[in-house]
Amino acid sequence: MKKVIMVTAALVAASALAPAAHASGKVVVVGARAARPVAPWRGASGNSMRFQCLWFQQNINYAGNVNRVEFDKVYADGGRFNSVRAWLCHTRKTALESTFANNYTGFTPVQVLNMRSVAVSGTGWFDLRITANRFNYNNRNNLLMEIRWDTDDGHDVRCWRSNQSYSRCYAFNHNASQGTVYNNGQRIRLTIATMIGLEPTSLGRVKTLFR
Repeated sequence: MKKVIMVTAALVAASALAPAAHASGKVVVVGARAARPVAPWRGASGNSMRFQCLWFQQNINYAGNVNRVEFDKVYADGGRFNSVRAWLCHTRKTALESTFANNYTGFTPVQVLNMRSVAVSGTGWFDLRITANRFNYNNRNNLLMEIRWDTDDGHDVRCWRSNQSYSRCYAFNHNASQGTVYNNGQRIRLTIATMIGLEPTSLGRVKTLFR
């Protein structure tokens, strides 16, 4: 009995000391740089936006909570956008259509952001700062993101897009039911969280204490 208790105590101690595996999650970049459009941060041409973009499962290939979405900014320009909301949704679509609601293909969008104001600035990767652990990606369906904002400071912000076909749709009205589909995609960087656990070698280290 004493030996069992000692082993259990050792396991607990090792658990406390062992570093978490994949604590920060898997970082996935989707799409190669192709052009420099301004949607969804197109404030000079309009004062409202409903925007959807599609990413294919095979380009993500990882299941878990999508805890970070980052846009690849081109320049050190910036703009402020108001009433910014974002949703993530599974979808069966392989190409977007002009009716926004049809692109959900029966899945329910999960809201991951609701901010009074968002300042998009700097160069390189811009973190949209979505709410963590809100949307769990199943790695079976494709992934759809929707962004809406209403009013801004009149500035365009350019982010890299990719050549993925018919994967962006938007309208200059955050309440629009239909938009225009474009024959390109959105370059993005996702951080997908994984389960936190012991390193695979932790138990082996404990066993060596009793040999």
